[in-house]
Amino acid sequence: MKEILITTLFAGILSAANAEKEKPNVLFILIDDFGWHDVGYNGSEFYETPRIDELAKTWMRFDNCYTPSPMCSPTRTSVLTGKNPARHGVTQWLKGADYFFSREGEEQVVYCPGPHSSGIEDSEITLGEAFQEANYDTAFFGKWHMGNLKATGGPNNHGYAVQKAIIEANSCRLFDCAGYFPNKAKKGDCFTDLLTDEAVEFVAAKRDNPFYLHLCYFAMHDQIKSKSELRERFEKKAERLGIRSETALDDYSHQPHKLHQDSPEYAGELYNLDRNIGRLIDALKEAGQYEKTIIIFTGDNGGRSTVNKPDATSVIPLRGGKTFLFEAGLRTPLLIHWPGHSQVKLRTKEPVSSMDFYPSLLEMAGLEAKPDQHVDGVSLVPLFQGKPLQRDTLYWHFPHYQGEGSYPASAIRVGDFKLIYNYHHKDVLLFNLANDPRESKNLAASMPKKAKALEEKLMTYLKENGAYLPQSPTLQQKRKRLGSRKKSEN
Repeated sequence: MKEILITTLFAGILSAANAEKEKPNVLFILIDDFGWHDVGYNGSEFYETPRIDELAKTWMRFDNCYTPSPMCSPTRTSVLTGKNPARHGVTQWLKGADYFFSREGEEQVVYCPGPHSSGIEDSEITLGEAFQEANYDTAFFGKWHMGNLKATGGPNNHGYAVQKAIIEANSCRLFDCAGYFPNKAKKGDCFTDLLTDEAVEFVAAKRDNPFYLHLCYFAMHDQIKSKSELRERFEKKAERLGIRSETALDDYSHQPHKLHQDSPEYAGELYNLDRNIGRLIDALKEAGQYEKTIIIFTGDNGGRSTVNKPDATSVIPLRGGKTFLFEAGLRTPLLIHWPGHSQVKLRTKEPVSSMDFYPSLLEMAGLEAKPDQHVDGVSLVPLFQGKPLQRDTLYWHFPHYQGEGSYPASAIRVGDFKLIYNYHHKDVLLFNLANDPRESKNLAASMPKKAKALEEKLMTYLKENGAYLPQSPTLQQKRKRLGSRKKSEN
């Protein structure tokens, strides 16, 4: 009897060990300021993204991936927490500001302080902590920008045992990055290349546990910088195609947008990023880990399309761009590789959100959900099975003036209808995205009942979650802002 018990116990230990080994790895790849139209598979003709386009043929393609915010810090915090910015309080770039931006001659209409939260809170159980609890080897490489490292503790304090090349906020010289890679980088080396080197080394390492790597590139954030040979390649292409620079000023912007993708600098940096993504996928295959690894490839917000800084992208045919609640500010590419579930030409137009990655990865990896934590996300697993998501509403809250041209606003999407409440203009914009993906026809006047219902639902949600609603400025606040029109730091 004793021998039977020992044998059974030993078999149970072996079974548990085998189950541990069978858990899939996770690779989460986040691109900065990644425009929906920046990739070839979404129609870009000037930029070249051959490796990413290859992935789009065999991974699941999401045509309507929305970020929870049109800006970096809020979305990054939402990815790690599974919560909407209106709930976790990081609603702007960090550390944030209350500057007033507008067109020449416009007066300040509302006062918008900086974000409620100065960084990701210790009380949050992050995606990293969830995988660490499941005995994963966790790592965070690249851009952090979820609060001051000293105050938040950085990745190590939020579930990531290994951290490398951590960019605290929004400053990174792509070709002067020795400080991020001690004893490895020399002058002129590219941050994107070296970050990929670190990722390749991590995913190819022999280990007893499955891994989860959160890999955050700084590309394609300002300042845009290309390798000289790639810049020259796209200068010649622009000349050959006869591409010219043109801009236009939207009624709801105080900065003009680019109408064409025309920057050789941007195209060159993006092409190099594409090569590095391909190199990382090749490394996974060479290490025998590709078919054991769930991979998410996406961006933190839409592309920066206004010309207040050099080498912007163009987001046409969508409207807006980074910091705007129009489609181009919120939509970004999303591809997911889930071994055994992703199929060739598997594609969905269902609206999904970056908040969904938390519950999705837990379910894909066979881990228990944390519904008290990722309260605003839903698992994307049903979409791999051809089933719809059990959700009909998405919310956005970006109550800040921004140097890129946008005004403070909140938004809601229910079904095909999307409403934007603009606090500066004190009006609502209502669009039917199925008929008008460019958001060119405001239906608020012709559909007043629909507009009123969506506005009320939006405001109820914001109030229930304690979100700050911009208020009329006091004279003191107005004077302060009118004397502080500084450049945006986002």
